[in-house]
Amino acid sequence: MIDLNIRALVDLTNRFLAPMRERRGGSIINVASTAGFQPVPFMATYAATKAFVLSFSEALREENRPYGIKVMALCPGVTDTNFFAAAHMQKPPGRIAQTPDDVVKTALRGLKRGKAHIISGWTNFFMIESERLVPRSLSARVAATVLRKTLIEKE
Repeated sequence: MIDLNIRALVDLTNRFLAPMRERRGGSIINVASTAGFQPVPFMATYAATKAFVLSFSEALREENRPYGIKVMALCPGVTDTNFFAAAHMQKPPGRIAQTPDDVVKTALRGLKRGKAHIISGWTNFFMIESERLVPRSLSARVAATVLRKTLIEKE
């Protein structure tokens, strides 16, 4: 997971940045996640790698602004893909899944607006913004309670 979400992302991003700098323009959208905004017990490595993607992308955005390059982190929540089946997990309860098309539309809209990051879906946006109002330890405790029932007790 670290190799895919961090090492491969950094390598691919850097490979594409050099030619973009030469031609003084281009766009990069890196896929982070709403999980990158908070600790997620029982998915700790995944959430931490997505936090890296978010921070890395926002830093590169500023570094490459003088070159006319747009870099944005896309932060979707639950999306109708095979993610949960491949991870042998159930979808988190109470989460509304978006279609991949909706997530792509959000990404392109955010890139056009010059956003550093964009959260896909109003419910995801509300969830992330509301979590900023409580201590991170409480967010982690609530997530652990929900995910323990979903992930651990199902085994």
